[in-house]
Amino acid sequence: MSKHTLARRILVIGVPIAFAAISVFHPRPEPIAGLAEEVAWWITLHALQIPMFLLMGCAVLTLGWAASGRAATVSRVAALVFIAFYPAYDAFAGLGSGYLVQHAEGADATTQSILHDAAAGVFDSAINTGLYVVGTLAWMVAVVSMGLALRGGPGGRVVTILFIASALTLIDHGGVFGAVSFTLFAVAAALHSFARASEPALADAFGGVSQSAAGPRGRTSPQR
Repeated sequence: MSKHTLARRILVIGVPIAFAAISVFHPRPEPIAGLAEEVAWWITLHALQIPMFLLMGCAVLTLGWAASGRAATVSRVAALVFIAFYPAYDAFAGLGSGYLVQHAEGADATTQSILHDAAAGVFDSAINTGLYVVGTLAWMVAVVSMGLALRGGPGGRVVTILFIASALTLIDHGGVFGAVSFTLFAVAAALHSFARASEPALADAFGGVSQSAAGPRGRTSPQR
């Protein structure tokens, strides 16, 4: 396996698998004040997710790189929109609320109440909602379009169906939805990648058989 192939598989398969794993451990505080018990992990997780979302966007671009047509073009544009908006949403909501809750620790009751209300306000703000809606829709369009662009390639329609299912289940990247979405993405990418790798081997095998059956000057050896 070449270094290029290994790097490609780490990006399109390894990154979503890692994302699926950490999604299971994504805290879901309700109300936001309940985040105080695991705020350090909350901040660390959301700091890690920023480059990981960038890599997921790059995975979409990589998988559809050789594809052509309208669906491939739509996928590329949507992937760039996803890269621009979704990490911003995750940083705004995750890191912003996390630092507010963290600074509330050890403060008096009045200050704690103000900071917890501010943290909750981050989630309910129009900015956060806008970043989430644009980023999530961009992801869905990018992955669905990529799946459609790849439907005639290695892995066929199974790959397309898995990518579409992955796109439509990313309602939230934390918890069950995130774990399912990224797992489906990894499975689809693996099927596509390994089917893609097997095609040259099959072509070489059949090509070798054809050449061995051919006589001098490319003519088939006469039957006796």
